[in-house]
Amino acid sequence: YVAFMVIESFSNPKYKYLLSLSKSKTRKKDGLFLMEGRPELDLAIKSGYEPAMIAFSEAYIQKSEIVALIGEGNTQFIALSKALFDSLSYQNVPQNFIGVFSSFSSSLKDLQEGPMVLLEKVEKPGNLGAILRTCDALGIKNVLVTDSPVDLFNPNILRNSRGALFALKCVFTSNEKALEYFRKRGLKVLSAALSDQSIDYRKASVSNNVAYVFGSEANGLSEFWLTNSDENIIIPMQGVVDSLNVSVSVAIILSHHVNGKTNS
Repeated sequence: YVAFMVIESFSNPKYKYLLSLSKSKTRKKDGLFLMEGRPELDLAIKSGYEPAMIAFSEAYIQKSEIVALIGEGNTQFIALSKALFDSLSYQNVPQNFIGVFSSFSSSLKDLQEGPMVLLEKVEKPGNLGAILRTCDALGIKNVLVTDSPVDLFNPNILRNSRGALFALKCVFTSNEKALEYFRKRGLKVLSAALSDQSIDYRKASVSNNVAYVFGSEANGLSEFWLTNSDENIIIPMQGVVDSLNVSVSVAIILSHHVNGKTNS
């Protein structure tokens, strides 16, 4: 048996609740988040995450197609008119639907062996999502986020990560706890910083026992990491600009890490 209801009115309480999940306040209060996009949804379902609710429109996909994908679980199905679905969705395309999932979190003890990426005071959800996607693509399984108000289930993170947050560990913590963890694990801390003491990132030694630290685009790294890093690294700029988008910087440095290990 599959629970099922049909909604065609913008004033329906269930529709209004789905709309409210676009707000961080509701997500945090109820421990739920809303996600769309087939790559993201397919990966979440394959990873064992069962949606509490599915919202869809028969203008784009049939209920039977979704049931075939997720199985006969405890999911509630909500059939929306095309107008209602379009108002909730960013991607009004065939085969798309919306899933409501329970929020989850990871702690430092959940981190796996291998290199770490730490992001201090990340400001833009889209950047965090892109970094998660890059880390997953390059086989980096551990991401720490410190001193950031960003909500992991922000729609921009979900879209830009393309579901990567289901495949790696993303831990929100403090600088002090992160550094303590790195020291206990014997990790070398390499911080991306614009300073006279920074070395070319390509000259840094490559190993699995390393933590790469990146700061915000607005303010860079705090004095905490500049002081506690084992080494500061920099991407030499060949043009007139003096910095890159943080997600691009992460991709460049992590690509060097992966290629360095492959070639060693």
